[in-house]
Amino acid sequence: MKDPRKTGMKGLKATFGAFVTGLAFVAPVLLTFIVLAWVFSQLVGFVGPDSLFGQALTAAGSLFTGRNASPLLGFLIGVGLLIVGITALGTVVRTRATQFLEDAVDGIIGRIPLLGGIYRPVAQLVRGMGGDKSEQMATMSVCRVMFGGGVESIAFLASPETFDIGGGPAKLVLIPTAPVPIGGALLLVAADKVQVIPSMKFDDLAKLYFTMGLSPPPQLRASEQVVPDVAHPVG
Repeated sequence: MKDPRKTGMKGLKATFGAFVTGLAFVAPVLLTFIVLAWVFSQLVGFVGPDSLFGQALTAAGSLFTGRNASPLLGFLIGVGLLIVGITALGTVVRTRATQFLEDAVDGIIGRIPLLGGIYRPVAQLVRGMGGDKSEQMATMSVCRVMFGGGVESIAFLASPETFDIGGGPAKLVLIPTAPVPIGGALLLVAADKVQVIPSMKFDDLAKLYFTMGLSPPPQLRASEQVVPDVAHPVG
């Protein structure tokens, strides 16, 4: 006769195993929605109706709706005007003076104290994501950073220049954060510890961080499967 307690434990383990399997299956979907929810909350906080920028859009939309109209209606009209304006600007930039306009904006904003220091790397990163300029892509090359002790990282080469603040020649690299690779740590690393990876592109590294390592590019996969020796670890 079977022990009811053992049978119950087996059933409980089977149920828990099924739960873990189901959780692993839906985890990518859940993580995707979590990332999107975070990005959306940040966007709403910056351009939502209650933000300073949102109030400016509402005021612009109220010019067409009148003072007694719903603030939400004014905000929606303001958003519509913004979309039309950005689309018109994009048409002009694509068809006429792309480089001239970018250089002009970069020159004006880049000279503003504090704001310029933030604007320049952000502009470089966004244009690199667009992938329409080989120059921008070259300055945001994917690189291998060796920290020693067998620790390495895949990062962006933030600048092709070599710097020296007293510790020898160094490269400026951006170690992204997962799953939002537009932020991270900006580090000066010894130049001989930084190697550009020509076979990897901006999109490959962005995908790696967006998926938190669940979808590594083929360039990172080892040609041979290495099984670690637990009894005799390396080093």
